[in-house]
Amino acid sequence: MNIRKCSNPMNINGIEEWMTQFFIDPFTNLLDEHTFRIDLFETSEDFIIEAELGVEIKKDTIAVTVNKEEITISIPAPQQEDDKVTRKIILPITIEDKKIVATFINGILEINISKSLFSEQQNKIVTIQN
Repeated sequence: MNIRKCSNPMNINGIEEWMTQFFIDPFTNLLDEHTFRIDLFETSEDFIIEAELGVEIKKDTIAVTVNKEEITISIPAPQQEDDKVTRKIILPITIEDKKIVATFINGILEINISKSLFSEQQNKIVTIQN
């Protein structure tokens, strides 16, 4: 995901840079190794989920599933062919019957979940558009 400069905290010249990186985003390196980042936004009309998956991920390897009020995003784990990285987001409403539109552009998966519009199909797997 994010590539950070590796500074040596034991070098007196690197301490300030290391502290700056730590306090700006203390969990960047830990999170980037084990999962992907998500942001959740709410408007008056929609819930919007943005997942930073990376440009190396192919659209056909992304799985988005819905179960009651939970949406799950799964992608292949980096450097482990048979493993997956999964994030589950629980929303305050049941979303199985809501209109859900997902797009994947430049490594960012954006999922729009309508609060009021209902979907005609009751499919638990979300189709990702370009």
